[in-house]
Amino acid sequence: MKLFRIVIAAWIALAAVATSAAGFPTQPIRIICTAAAGSPLDAMARAAGKLLAEELKVPVVVENRVGGTGTVGMSLAANAPADGYTLVTATGSTSFLLADPASTFKPADFLFFRGLQAEPSSMAVAANSPYKNLKDLVAALKTDPSKVTIGGFAAAGFHQYVLYRLQQKAGFEAVWVPFNGGNQAVLAVLGGHVDAVGITPSSALGQIQKGEMRLLGISSPTRDKNFPDVPTYKEQGFDVVEEIWRGLLVKRGTPADVLATLNAALDKVEASAEWQSFMKANMQVPVGFSSAQMQRHVEAEVASRREFLTRIGTVKK
Repeated sequence: MKLFRIVIAAWIALAAVATSAAGFPTQPIRIICTAAAGSPLDAMARAAGKLLAEELKVPVVVENRVGGTGTVGMSLAANAPADGYTLVTATGSTSFLLADPASTFKPADFLFFRGLQAEPSSMAVAANSPYKNLKDLVAALKTDPSKVTIGGFAAAGFHQYVLYRLQQKAGFEAVWVPFNGGNQAVLAVLGGHVDAVGITPSSALGQIQKGEMRLLGISSPTRDKNFPDVPTYKEQGFDVVEEIWRGLLVKRGTPADVLATLNAALDKVEASAEWQSFMKANMQVPVGFSSAQMQRHVEAEVASRREFLTRIGTVKK
């Protein structure tokens, strides 16, 4: 009799999930944004949320929960039901969090079901900098690295990883100066506190357009259509190709048909004129991965980032 009751209870629970999934969505969806208001990640979440609400006919609310390079937002997702009503922003920086053996989370805890934007790193300087291209900067670093300071968002994050790759290819030493945001790094280079910064171009779009800052190189595979005059790292003799993605994750266990509904709606979002206008205005490119490809991409990133963290001494072998 006890076994019978357990089986019936399990059947009722599964039936409830199936019924909930079949009617999805029937209540507001929240997108937890792991970056501050006004950031590129926040802008993506709000633009996607607005259009997703129109497609799904339910409110989509963006909540900014900043802290721990995404740990705060991911904790909320981990403790929420796996029902598709809690989405969390994720980026290439999330891979660094997951690469740390001390992290509470693993890639298998979540489904990185959607990539929405991709953007390269760039090396940027103030307009009055003596460095006109990446080769100039590398030459100065090789001559005397103590006289050249390079900074950017976060310690042991995406932009430092790109610098690390550049160091491997060009053979120089460098000290990384971390900042709490890309905007702070931009202010630091404009104020002369550092000589160059590794940033996403969108982080300094206004300053670049005004001629206050100059991009020395960009880490895209080919010249970025948004910055056609900026040579790639590879063009300048440094085989470094890296892009940071931004997208959405959900808790593992979210029903397949719920994910199918979300992905179908996001397909329409990405195809809309409003989204494409938003992407163009913010100089972003689409990721173009299926959910399965996105998950595999994150898992591969985690492996490469763990090697980097080990090399710089952040984690032990």
